[in-house]
Amino acid sequence: MRTRAWLPMLVATLALSGCGLMGNSAPARPLGNNVARATGPSKLTVLGYWAHHKAMSASSLAAYSRSLRYLSPLWYSVMANGSLKTHIDAAVLAEARKLHLSILALVNDGTGTQGFLQSAATRKKTVANIDHIVAANHYAGVNIDFEPAHTRVRPELTLFMTELRDSLPHSDVIVLDVVPHSGGAYNYKALAPEVTQFALMSYDQHSDGTVPGPIAALNWVTSLTSRLKNVVPSSKIDLGIALYGYEWTSGSTHATTIPYDAITPAIKAKGTWNARYDEMTATIGSHIYWWENRKGIAQKIALAKKDHLAGVALWQVGYATPAIYQELVKNIGTQT
Repeated sequence: MRTRAWLPMLVATLALSGCGLMGNSAPARPLGNNVARATGPSKLTVLGYWAHHKAMSASSLAAYSRSLRYLSPLWYSVMANGSLKTHIDAAVLAEARKLHLSILALVNDGTGTQGFLQSAATRKKTVANIDHIVAANHYAGVNIDFEPAHTRVRPELTLFMTELRDSLPHSDVIVLDVVPHSGGAYNYKALAPEVTQFALMSYDQHSDGTVPGPIAALNWVTSLTSRLKNVVPSSKIDLGIALYGYEWTSGSTHATTIPYDAITPAIKAKGTWNARYDEMTATIGSHIYWWENRKGIAQKIALAKKDHLAGVALWQVGYATPAIYQELVKNIGTQT
């Protein structure tokens, strides 16, 4: 969901015309907008992002599948000419199919400039290619993760999302990832009718390139949510939740990502709850750590409930421990 320097190169990069993964053996295409709501104490849905994570095998999805309504894997990148570079993990796809997880294919910007949005021809080609992969692979829909940083492509992004909505069946889910403090890149009034859900990327308040600090302080997340609720319906918002932390060296702004499942007992033993920011932190020698933990996740789920949001979006499911998924079931309920 986020453009990260640490993400390793995914294994295969195939031309779109060469995918042909599912053939005629794929199951019937699910109805994306007919969302099966979670059972239990709330109606929040859970979207889990998936990017390559060496510590988690595809088969481990089985242990967590009851916690997820949607799986959104980072499998497609738009190139400058509107073609799609494809990096599907066949093992994850097969496991998700076996578990009957609804897949929202994540499509990011492979150029970093959103230049393909500038031309009507390349927008049309991009839309057609996305329509093709959603239909051919029987996905429940698509997750658009272009992450525009400024207003330069605001009109073109709106045109693209409108054209995508017109192309896909209404039953297909369209999720648009929203970058906090994007400088006005999103025309929410125009986008709201075209988008099924807005996934608020409410994390990386501090990250690589900043001074040490909380990943997603509760007051910061609350403020982001309040502003977004002013421009789109609450029922169209998924609240982003981080399943990771960062490590800084004192005096440096360079941070290294630490997946939640890689936070060591030694770090946890030195960790303290920062009541100002509602997040865990630790200092060990010259190393400074901040990370989201179960208490912080529970607080953000409570915020999503209080604000009557549609659901939560987890970056990323490969980072979680069984305890995290127990927290999801405890506070949300099962999704199937």
